[in-house]
Amino acid sequence: MSDPNEDPKAPNTVPDALIQHIGSLALPELKSVLSYVERRIETLRTPIEEEIEAAAAGEVLKIEDHGAYALVRKHPPNPEGSGVNTDQVSLYHVRREQRMDGTESLHWVYLGDVHNAEQIRCKSCGGMLDKEAAVCPHCGTENPDYTET
Repeated sequence: MSDPNEDPKAPNTVPDALIQHIGSLALPELKSVLSYVERRIETLRTPIEEEIEAAAAGEVLKIEDHGAYALVRKHPPNPEGSGVNTDQVSLYHVRREQRMDGTESLHWVYLGDVHNAEQIRCKSCGGMLDKEAAVCPHCGTENPDYTET
């Protein structure tokens, strides 16, 4: 086990001059650098909508980007052949997931089929969702009490 008071080992891909400069920063400055790096990563990464469109099996109908996650409505692939099942609309909660090797992938969670697109409000968190959803995509409450809107 490593010593928690010891400086972490820097990756070989980071220039020594940058490592030395970062090593000289105090905590508030390090937090500012971290915030800047996170914002910089967001400007360079492919928008989640584009990643979803590229990765989705079936036909994407609507993507609602909520920052940390997206809600996706789509027709699933036709189980009996090519094309999509236009009689069915499925709802998914999709977020980026960090892998152990440092790469990212999309994590899809099936929330249920949408049979009626009527919107309702979750009494637990107040978020809007489809009337037929079994799980609130905002707070994760299973079978939450709903109120019609």
